[in-house]
Amino acid sequence: MSYHKLLSRQLKKYSTDELSSNETFLRFIDAVNDSYAAFDRDKDLSDHAFTVSQQEFNEINERLSDEVELRKFSIAKLKETLNNIKTDTVEHIAGNDDDLLEIMDMLNDEILRRKEVEKKLVEAKEEAEKASLAKSEFLSIISHEIRTPLNAVIGMGHLLLKNNPRPDQVDNLETLKTSSDNLLVLINDILDFNKIEAGKLDLEIAPFNIKKLIKDIVSANKNGANERENRMALVIDEKVPDYFMGDALRIGQVFNNLVSNAVKFTHRGFISVRIDLQKLKPGSALLHISVHDTGVGIAKENLENIFTPFMQASTSITRQYGGTGLGLAISRRILGLFNSDVMVDSELGKGSKFHFLIELKTVNADEIHLLENDIAGFDLKNKRLLLVEDTLFNVLYATQLLEGWNATVDVAENGQIAVDMTQHTDYDIVLMDLQMPVMDGYTATLKIRGFNQKVPIIALTAAATSDVRDKVLDSGMQDYIVKPFNPSELILKLKKYLN
Repeated sequence: MSYHKLLSRQLKKYSTDELSSNETFLRFIDAVNDSYAAFDRDKDLSDHAFTVSQQEFNEINERLSDEVELRKFSIAKLKETLNNIKTDTVEHIAGNDDDLLEIMDMLNDEILRRKEVEKKLVEAKEEAEKASLAKSEFLSIISHEIRTPLNAVIGMGHLLLKNNPRPDQVDNLETLKTSSDNLLVLINDILDFNKIEAGKLDLEIAPFNIKKLIKDIVSANKNGANERENRMALVIDEKVPDYFMGDALRIGQVFNNLVSNAVKFTHRGFISVRIDLQKLKPGSALLHISVHDTGVGIAKENLENIFTPFMQASTSITRQYGGTGLGLAISRRILGLFNSDVMVDSELGKGSKFHFLIELKTVNADEIHLLENDIAGFDLKNKRLLLVEDTLFNVLYATQLLEGWNATVDVAENGQIAVDMTQHTDYDIVLMDLQMPVMDGYTATLKIRGFNQKVPIIALTAAATSDVRDKVLDSGMQDYIVKPFNPSELILKLKKYLN
């Protein structure tokens, strides 16, 4: 039997033949040999275990070192970010990279500051909403107070021109008409600018004759052109259809701004107005509309200023030519509602060309025939109308207009009288003013709707703000007309609801 090497050396040194033959001694030697072998095995296991533990320790220590470095880097980046979001008035974070308590304090301060800012923003928003409401109410009142007498001025001018005035009176009446129309354009510009800024300017979709619209605008500006010794030419492409669907008022507003500007800034020059058919499509047409003048022109560095609200090309423009600087700004924004934009080519001292492309839906032949019949030979014979109006001049204008179409017209001075009259008389239509003493038009309409759901009620209002339209419809009226109104607009509304 082979023994452990240490045991073998000891046996060679100390064992005898007698001991080698002793059974008891041999069993003892076997036990000692087993102990040596067990010791070696334990030692090998212990050494292996230590080697593995040392390796694992080194790996864990390396990972911990990496995590510590990553933590330091993260804290540094966090400090950098927090310093970037701090205001200039707040002290920035410095300190050690491990200073998490400083960061927590700073975060807490920043959160408190942000909450204070948010509170102030909420308060500012509430104040802005109050100011917006006050502005809306102010514009509504101003609109009513200005438009009401202006309606009488324009209306009476229309009636006087209609009643065959003497030749020496025609020029005076035309001047009156032009001046009142210009004043109306100014009022519309101011009110429309407010509506556009609030995003509440809606486009009306109705058939209109674009050739007649543009001819009327050119004609209305001829007096001003003649005063400045200008020549004007209107060229309409014969391929342009007569009728389109769209908002004639807004398109006319843009066109009038361009033409009146050309007249205003040109003296002893030439103004060319053109409508060209760019492309005819199924159901629509793309038109190119341009106004070219030989007036003062605009320097290149001032071209963008002319589209800024209340701005002119230069400070001397307002002193020399007048104007609010709103016309082109509003024109650009109105055209934006048509997915279009106004373009300008100009050179100082050589004139300007303003032009734009606009796509409009065409009107079929049957609709054109009905539209032309609406205007021609309009007659309200056997129709009884109730006019609810408290302003004497407006009553005179409206009654003369309606009676000129053979209508029977009754007048109520306020909403309460209108309610009483509709209870005893069957009217074909009611024309309702909104702001009146005793009872306003909204309240009167609600009371009338309590016992009469059928009679059409159209609001006649001098307030042109967008919330007025919603209140009109909510109160039970079918439609509204903004004063001052032109006769053709009233005809279309009457024809629509009397049928």
